[in-house]
Amino acid sequence: MSDNYQSHRQPPPFLPEEIIFQILLRLPVRWLLELKRVCKSWKTLISNPIFTKSHLQNLKMNPSISHQHIFTSLLIYEPSKIAYFPVKPLLKNGSDRPTTKLVEFCMENRFLIIGSCNGLLCLFDMDRGYVKLWNPSIGFESKKSPTLDSYHKWSITYNGFGYDHINDKYKLLVVVGRSGFNYSEKVTQIYTFGGTSWTTIQNFPSASAMNFVGKFVSGTLNWVIIKSNQTVILSFDLEKETYKEVLLPEHDGVEIRNTRIGVLSDCICVCFDSKQTYLDFWVMKKYGVVESWTRLMMIPYEKSWLRRQSFAPPSFIELLFIFENTIVLLRTFTKFVLYNLNNGSLDYIPDIQFLNDHHIYYETLVSPQF
Repeated sequence: MSDNYQSHRQPPPFLPEEIIFQILLRLPVRWLLELKRVCKSWKTLISNPIFTKSHLQNLKMNPSISHQHIFTSLLIYEPSKIAYFPVKPLLKNGSDRPTTKLVEFCMENRFLIIGSCNGLLCLFDMDRGYVKLWNPSIGFESKKSPTLDSYHKWSITYNGFGYDHINDKYKLLVVVGRSGFNYSEKVTQIYTFGGTSWTTIQNFPSASAMNFVGKFVSGTLNWVIIKSNQTVILSFDLEKETYKEVLLPEHDGVEIRNTRIGVLSDCICVCFDSKQTYLDFWVMKKYGVVESWTRLMMIPYEKSWLRRQSFAPPSFIELLFIFENTIVLLRTFTKFVLYNLNNGSLDYIPDIQFLNDHHIYYETLVSPQF
């Protein structure tokens, strides 16, 4: 009986490695970490840098809010802590609000999150002047950078963190200057993670950027600056380490104020205050192509939430997400606000505080080897 049974057993189904690769690409990081324990071949596949890059590319092509979070630094503690909350419940109307979670990270002093890119958070030690990278999804930590020597004498005015995909390098740009209104004396330095020193580069060509943190898009860091009474985007190419200017959308002669820059679905977006009559939101669908600027929406300025923000001008309003073409998540200086495009309703997120900064983080397997 046993021999007969054995002779009629079907062999286990076989899936080619290419099919397994494609299936695993579509799974979230937390599942992949569990599946690494199933067998050696899966562990080898999931740990392969080629798989990591392919998984990241798939995430960008098929973004899901289920695996995105907002991180912020908590400076009220010493050493500092990190708070985070998931994006998905934040975008749902009703009582299903996210719970803010605290993370204790092993840095000895006060530190800030100063950037997020490809699932890596860039952390800056405010007391000792070094940086390191951290991927909370997989527990990856990089080594400390060399100390930013000029930090102890001057203060950081602008910074930006991003990825140079041509050279497969992560870079941090900082502008340090003497304390004062115009920071007339300043030095611009860049650190390539894995390197042994900071490099002084061509100086940041503006003393009046409207955002301290450069927004990372398409291998560039971006600030809104005022130059010769004209508002433009200052773009820094991370590969070439050069600057250029990008024009904002035409406004048919309408006076605009308080331009705010953000990132929406890996595209540059801007918000204008048009003579305190409405907020005007635009997105650049193809980076660097002025003709690709497209208006997203306009929000009337008489909305009560704007009037109550007298202590937080529209220059602090940033567009973060648009969910199902209906629900818009905005960040003001002190809170998050949901705006419904269909009916114009507003919904505050009262339970989320600690808005020193905010960084959108999505779960990845990225752990650069330097």
